[in-house]
Amino acid sequence: MTNSHKQTRPPRPVPYVMDEEQAGLLARLSEDYADAVQEIQDRTPHVSVAALLHAVHAHQARRVFACDPRWRETAGITEVPEDRADDAAAALALLQVARDDLEGLEAALLLAARTPSTRTGKPLLTFKKIAAALGVESEQAAQGRYRRKVGNLNGTDSGLDGTP
Repeated sequence: MTNSHKQTRPPRPVPYVMDEEQAGLLARLSEDYADAVQEIQDRTPHVSVAALLHAVHAHQARRVFACDPRWRETAGITEVPEDRADDAAAALALLQVARDDLEGLEAALLLAARTPSTRTGKPLLTFKKIAAALGVESEQAAQGRYRRKVGNLNGTDSGLDGTP
C-alpha cells in the first residue's frame, strides 16, 4: 500500500567530486603529460568513453532535476531538456568498455610501479606506497590487488617483479 499523500521527488544524482589532494594530482599530471595527451589524441582521434559518459550523465542530471517543478522554479528553468532514452541506454552499454579500459590501465600501472628503477634497480614503488596511492588499507591488500591484476609477486607470471 502506498501513501498517496506523500509527494515523491526525483532521485538526485550525486557526482563524484575530487578532494583537494586529487585535484592537485590531476593538475600536476595534466601539466607534466600535456604533450603525451596531445600525442595520444592525435593517434586515436576519438573522444574518450569516460568523457562521453560524463556528458550523457550531465544531460540526464539536468533533465532529472528539471522534471521537478520546484527545482525549475528555484533555478529559473523554463524548459525541460529533451528525453534521450537511447543515449542513456548507450551510455549504460558503454560502462563495461570504460571498466575494461580502467582494469587494463590499472594492471599496466601496477606493473610499471613494480618494475625495477633504472637508477636503483629496486621496484619503482613499494607496496606501502602503492597501497597509499590506491587508498587500500595495507601493503598486503596492495599485494593482493597486484596478484589479481598482474600475476605472482615472484615474477613467474609478470616476468619483471622478483621482489615482494
